[in-house]
Amino acid sequence: MHDIEPAAGQVVASDTQKSVEAVDQAVMSLAHLCASIVEVSKASRLPISTAQGALAMAGTGLTKAISSREDLSRATRELIKIQNASNLETVAFGCPPLHEASARLSDDVAVDLAA
Repeated sequence: MHDIEPAAGQVVASDTQKSVEAVDQAVMSLAHLCASIVEVSKASRLPISTAQGALAMAGTGLTKAISSREDLSRATRELIKIQNASNLETVAFGCPPLHEASARLSDDVAVDLAA
């Protein structure tokens, strides 16, 4: 069993939560940027090819941010494995369990963001 100081565990948990928030914000910002490029191009009546390069690069950035989110999800699972094999197994750091829905799209549809 690993012996981890509770304060150290809290630092890792806090940094993980901040990282998830930052990546989620990046995903949302890039998605908005893609939409904005299309909206402005349409409103300006630009030929479709004019903004295609910018849209493609923003889309590539969005894809990479989504991939980073998956990597962070995997890192979180590994951190939870370490926690579960330590003296901090029963300590709650404020993170939702990986097996429960952590967000709702509507009252009828739950989405498991941790999976």
